[in-house]
Amino acid sequence: MARDQVEQAEPADARPLYPPTVEPPSEVLPLSRFLPTFVRNPLRTLPVAVYEEPCLVVERKGRHNAWVTDPAMVERILLHEHEDFAKTPLERRIFEPTIGHGILTAEGPAWRWQRRTAAPLFRHQDLLGHVPAMTAAAGRQVERWRAALPGSLARVDHAMTDVTYEIITRSILAGTVPAEDVLIKREAHRMLAWISWEVGFGIVGIPEWVWHPGKWPSRRAAKALRGTVHQLLARRRAEREGAKDLLGRLLAARDPETGQPMADEQLVDNLLTFLLAGHETTAKALTWSLYLLARAPHWQERIRREVVEVCGARPVEQRHLGSLPITTRVLKEALRLYPPAPIMSRMTAREVMLGGHKLPKGALIIIPVFAVHRHRRLWTDPDRFDPDRFLPEAEANHVRTQFMPFGFGPRTCIGMAFAMIEATVLLASFVRAARFEWDGRHLPEPVSRVTLQPKGGMPLRVTVLGNG
Repeated sequence: MARDQVEQAEPADARPLYPPTVEPPSEVLPLSRFLPTFVRNPLRTLPVAVYEEPCLVVERKGRHNAWVTDPAMVERILLHEHEDFAKTPLERRIFEPTIGHGILTAEGPAWRWQRRTAAPLFRHQDLLGHVPAMTAAAGRQVERWRAALPGSLARVDHAMTDVTYEIITRSILAGTVPAEDVLIKREAHRMLAWISWEVGFGIVGIPEWVWHPGKWPSRRAAKALRGTVHQLLARRRAEREGAKDLLGRLLAARDPETGQPMADEQLVDNLLTFLLAGHETTAKALTWSLYLLARAPHWQERIRREVVEVCGARPVEQRHLGSLPITTRVLKEALRLYPPAPIMSRMTAREVMLGGHKLPKGALIIIPVFAVHRHRRLWTDPDRFDPDRFLPEAEANHVRTQFMPFGFGPRTCIGMAFAMIEATVLLASFVRAARFEWDGRHLPEPVSRVTLQPKGGMPLRVTVLGNG
């Protein structure tokens, strides 16, 4: 159940904000309750102890599951001993039908080759060259809001999906056509809507061949997505051989061991990975950021003043990004409260000792980023919205794995810098151009569907200010 705690005695523009979260169960759920609860919202299965203790281990029918939230243990798993904590069969079960063996799911030499191939596109200085495309996309979204009925509620979550998808297909990966864009966004939404069935079945050990209500919708979505990207690949081969975007680099890549180019299926794996992950996580970060600003209008006004002072009426430029500390703090606090990728998993590759527990080979390690970001031992008043947690002097005291919205270690999201630049540019552009207001009723429960979705969407009143 969503919680919304607000101190009523203080003025409306200064009262502490406790935005919606998930009420954790007091104990580990029995198996009979775990699966139906997990399908509704995996975050509802995280017991109170996960938010209070460094490590919680549960054994069910010989299967060991460990929830790990201690920063030192997380750093050990994701960095220092990452080879002992491999990607899980569960992750492959979830993602392989759609994104196959691309950069997200591959391991070992195959992963290193794919990561090295894509990495040059994500050099920070090169990414800053995409800022004009980001501000242009922001301007087009503002004009769509301006054309809407004044005072009406706008589905901000839909708008953020549209604008971030537009940016990824005009920067890192060019070449889609409108019909493909509509299909990719629609089928990606369908796939994520049903994905908790497959995850839940995998966690409790139900074989992959067993039917569940999400099986066929997910498979149809995966088939449609892969078919569409195969069409994109064929068209780009004919039209844009030698292009310098992601697909151009992938087409030109050669396996360092065999000298062979990527097979078509591997190209599709990577294109889909970047198309989906390249917009979905940033869209959710912005959706939750705008919700928080609608609930905390004094912070919204502080951002607006900052952007006007730094940029005037000009579009946000790359030279402005280092001069928007309030915008950056709000964005980081939104990423803390509502991490776009709320859960990570690993599997023990051998017997290990973790938090005083002996875990056998094949134990499932769950790193609930959502709980790490709200852990009682790591954060003061963790459910409160407080961007000043990220003032330089406060942030300097953070343990580096207590805040990890993009993961950590060798598998840190390759698009992290792109996402932060994009989110900063868009948030600054939107808040300067428009006012975002809460309807006074909607309390969106955060729901894990690989990314963190707001239950019921995100309707906000959007009023474009002056000439936008």
